[in-house]
Amino acid sequence: MQKYDKIYAKDESYFGHTSKQFTTLFSNLDFDTGTILDLGAGQGRDAIFLAKRGYNVIALDSSKVGLDQLQERVEADNLPIEIVHADALGYTPPQDLDAIIADRFFHEVPRTARVKLLQRMLGHLRVGGYMLIADDKSVLPNLRDTLKKEKFEVLRDKNGILFTYKP
Repeated sequence: MQKYDKIYAKDESYFGHTSKQFTTLFSNLDFDTGTILDLGAGQGRDAIFLAKRGYNVIALDSSKVGLDQLQERVEADNLPIEIVHADALGYTPPQDLDAIIADRFFHEVPRTARVKLLQRMLGHLRVGGYMLIADDKSVLPNLRDTLKKEKFEVLRDKNGILFTYKP
């Protein structure tokens, strides 16, 4: 059993509710339908918020326990969430995603794999799509540099939140 399987088995709402910063950012987007990939979805707090706003969400995580808990919510509330149990390093998302979120995700990825994973995911984001990374400030510099090299427009870069737009 992996680390988060143990944590989620003890607490079905380990990370609590979606943060106010996250809800504010996604409440002001210029699209109200589309597909969003949630990297490291865990128990689904962000995926549920987005699905209730009308987005189709792909919830990706390696924790079977967290995803099983999310599946119960999906079925109970009839939410448009596709659950994918996989390691992000080996996962290939569909093309033309409208947004990708990585909320407290990249710090769990091996340091040497972070930039390559981000670059690969960005290739699946449509022009005009959004990339949100919320994580430890120590994780952000290399990811920020990668987004700048890829010519992403930075909409917010403050307090561990990096929110960008693909022109």
